[in-house]
Amino acid sequence: MISFSKLVLVFGLLFALALHANAALMPSMCSVQEEEAAPCVCCKKGCWFGIAEMTTNYFGHMPGERSDAESRFALAMMSQCFKLECSEVCSSL
Repeated sequence: MISFSKLVLVFGLLFALALHANAALMPSMCSVQEEEAAPCVCCKKGCWFGIAEMTTNYFGHMPGERSDAESRFALAMMSQCFKLECSEVCSSL
């Protein structure tokens, strides 16, 4: 079994590489009007669903179905996405 710290490191590297390659990690979750009205909420929704999809594809099931470490990992990745992707549109980050 891979340790939580190794898992975070591997996904962190994948996340950084994807950002460097300008890959779209976050799906568009809002309409244009919603994006204009609440850009921070839309960015966080994109992170939430994008990371959930990425980790589900990696694990082959929803994070947390086998262990709590999977769900903690997915939440940590979402938190990093919020900080990296949403800091410009969310003043509280």
